[in-house]
This record gives sequence, structure tokens and C-alpha cells, in this order.
Amino acid sequence: MHTLQGAAPPFAAPPQQTGFTPVNVRPAPPPPAPPPPPDPGGEDDDEATMVGNVPAEVMAQATGENRAVQDDSAEWLSVYEDFIRTKKQCGEATDGLTYEKFSHTLKKNRDALIQRHGCKRVKFSVYVKEGRASLKATPVKD
Repeated sequence: MHTLQGAAPPFAAPPQQTGFTPVNVRPAPPPPAPPPPPDPGGEDDDEATMVGNVPAEVMAQATGENRAVQDDSAEWLSVYEDFIRTKKQCGEATDGLTYEKFSHTLKKNRDALIQRHGCKRVKFSVYVKEGRASLKATPVKD
């Protein structure tokens, strides 16, 4: 039998790899830096909140609308609590009835009634109809 010097035997094991090197892999980019915190006592705040040449009647209207929304929120919270109390007294389930869902429904109804009747606001009240808690919407023209 003839063997060549330096030649590997015919049934030799393949060479072993020492590690795995991924190809075309990029490192993940660093996360974005958080925004700087607001300056609580800086003089720039005055300039940032200044209102330009806005007519007084526009400012009054905007202030009035904000006041109306606040009034609605306070009134609607009271109506919501009354509605939940009445539902419980009538033996109805209240699970899943959140104030957010309730106020969203009232807002849709209010907007539709204001459009239909040309009123300035809508007053909601709770009453019992056929043994169940119900809401009554009344357009207010003042």
C-alpha cells in the first residue's frame, strides 16, 4: 500500500469549526434620546404662551367653550353616578359601563341635538322607564 506523506487518510474527519461568524448582520441602532424636560422657571415660558393678535371676541368664545366643556364634565359625572345608582336599584348590571364610554355617548347625543334643535347645550337626567334606568336629553336654548 502506498501512502503519500502529508496526505490525509481517506476516511479522516472534516476539520472542526471553532466558531460561528454571522454574515451581513448589523448591530441595532441605539434608542432615541428622551426629550429635554421643560424648564419650570425659565423666562422662555412667557414667550411660548403669548397669544398674538387674537381678537377679544375670539378669546371670549374660546374661554366660553372651555367653560361649557368643564360644566358638561361636572354635570355628566353627576348624571353618570345617578345612572349607575339607578341601574343598581333596578337590578341591572353595571359591569363595563365606564365614565369614558358614558360621556362619549352623551357627547354624541349632545352634538346631534345641538345640530337638530339649534340649542346651546343639552341637559341630561336619569329616570326609570318600565323598570329600567333611562336617560332623558333636554335641549336648553339659553
